Amino acid sequence: MIRAKAEFLIFFLLIILLPSCSGEKDVSVSIEYWTHADENRRALEERLIEDFEKENPGVEVIRTEYGSAELLTMITAAFEAGEGPDLFNLPSEEISSLLYAGKLDEADVSALGYETSESLIEAYIPSSFSSVMLDGKIYGVPLEYTIWCLYVNKTLFEECGLPASAVPATWQEMLWVADKLTIRDGGILLRRGFDFRYPYYLSFFVPMVRQLGGDIFAPDGSVIYNDEAWEEALSFMREWGPLGQNLGSPTYVNARELFNSEEIAMCLSGLYQENRIQQQNPGFFASGDWMVAPFPVFDNAVSDDAASPYFHYFMVNAESDDDTRSVSWKLAGYFALHAEDYLEEIGLVMPLCRIMDSDALLSKPYADIFLSDMKRSHVIYSGPHASELQNLIGEAVESVMLYSVPPEKAVQALRAEAESLF
Repeated sequence: MIRAKAEFLIFFLLIILLPSCSGEKDVSVSIEYWTHADENRRALEERLIEDFEKENPGVEVIRTEYGSAELLTMITAAFEAGEGPDLFNLPSEEISSLLYAGKLDEADVSALGYETSESLIEAYIPSSFSSVMLDGKIYGVPLEYTIWCLYVNKTLFEECGLPASAVPATWQEMLWVADKLTIRDGGILLRRGFDFRYPYYLSFFVPMVRQLGGDIFAPDGSVIYNDEAWEEALSFMREWGPLGQNLGSPTYVNARELFNSEEIAMCLSGLYQENRIQQQNPGFFASGDWMVAPFPVFDNAVSDDAASPYFHYFMVNAESDDDTRSVSWKLAGYFALHAEDYLEEIGLVMPLCRIMDSDALLSKPYADIFLSDMKRSHVIYSGPHASELQNLIGEAVESVMLYSVPPEKAVQALRAEAESLF
């Protein structure tokens, strides 16, 4: 009898101890975190998540990353199915549909580490929350603040007999310089001199329209303001594309992806590109054979607009349970506590006042160029139907570049489609 009791006690203790021996965690809150792919950020966030889980026993964070376009598709489909992630991030222009549909949780200011909404807003530069505010409430917190400038491979310029001083300051100069840098085999482009950041037309093409006096919205609120400006900008894109000088196309490999391997002379990208060059091609990074220049302007411009800066935001699913939402906001706040690490290891700028005024930012190569362009820019449109407007503008641009649609016809079609949204 005594032996039987002893054996039962041993069996009971084994049942209790077995889970801890197997290394499994006692999970009380599990967070599904979806984000866009970035090799440098993956390493940092996996480390931060491990530390966060240690500091918060019972919490498990499952981090899943997708390509930028794929992430939007996956999040849209997941929310439509009622199965969205708990914590996720999207760029400014892709948020409004979720915001106005009530899919986003109001920011848990306390979990983010602040006493009031006012103190949260004051910690960031002006306009940081413009894309995630509705009826005076906040529904997201910035992950990054990005503007694109012109990256230049000086060696490829020299190989084509062009000095670094030939870096184009105007779009008209870009046509000439890019043609000199382009290598062709008949009608086939073997190497482009420069190409645009398709399909992010709100970021680069709308500023080009603004330079010529146009805009998405007129002062009276109507859409597609100043036909002549839109037609001129579209005429430039027609001249740029396969049916014009054949310098680039929306159908080609993203120029930014080729720059780091020295397969294109110029591209548009953000400060984060520097860290990617360093990681992917350290010899090129250390060589000094690259530089960053301001976003070009038409030589007949009426406005000195740079590319439109945009934000990425951490957001939380309003349909997750109370504990999951609270811990999700706490994780977003934990990431923000390490904004300096995001800047150093990724080149990603969180728009916190302490970061924007820091020596760490100012010491980054060519940071002065990015900061100067920010001063001459308008933040990307992120209001109602922003994503749909970007798609419609893309259709207009691609119709003149690829299908010979006259610019004036493309503007008329754009306006008709845009008006149907509002």
